[in-house]
Amino acid sequence: MRVVVFLDDSWKASMFNCMKNSKAFTLKHDKKNTWFDCHRQFLSMDHEFRKMKNVFRKNKIESDPPPPLLTGHQIWDRVSQLPKVTEATPSRLPRYGVEHNWTNQNIFWELSYWKDNLLRHNLDVMHIKKNYFDNLLNTMMDVKGKTKDNLKARMDIKDCCRRKELWLQELQNGKIVKPKASFSFTLDEKREICERVKKFEDARGLCFKFRKVGRYE
Repeated sequence: MRVVVFLDDSWKASMFNCMKNSKAFTLKHDKKNTWFDCHRQFLSMDHEFRKMKNVFRKNKIESDPPPPLLTGHQIWDRVSQLPKVTEATPSRLPRYGVEHNWTNQNIFWELSYWKDNLLRHNLDVMHIKKNYFDNLLNTMMDVKGKTKDNLKARMDIKDCCRRKELWLQELQNGKIVKPKASFSFTLDEKREICERVKKFEDARGLCFKFRKVGRYE
């Protein structure tokens, strides 16, 4: 498995359809790359969400059309002159990080039908579903150390959104508290969920996380 770490803004050009038109950005506090609110440019030009300034990123409307959808042949025209991954080590090419982030030509382009595929890049749905479920469950259960609704996330929310009910609050004694989010369960709700799940037949151990209610207390 190869892990790619971006030390600059070249990651913004990772999506081969968006590339230089990408509106992705890096969160100030969490330091994570995000495509938050990039979806609105794919809506119809008269969609009501485009004009909302307070529901998505604050003080921001979306007036741009979606980026052009490149065909396999158009992408091939762009990568055909790149060095093959089996013949050269990755290197930064002209306009890298500005218009693209390609460093070489993927080996799959050697397949004669690759440019004609409607879907050239598939995702591992099984692992995505598991990771998504884990993150969603831990956040709704507000599991300490595993929830995505942490202090840095709340600070980024204040920078990006107008959801004041989620902003961190400073008490008179100087202590910083995180207001309870409407999407996280109360202790009684957690117990009820765990008790219900414990009654399910679980031959494969899929409900192992719910075995002990105390884990979420």
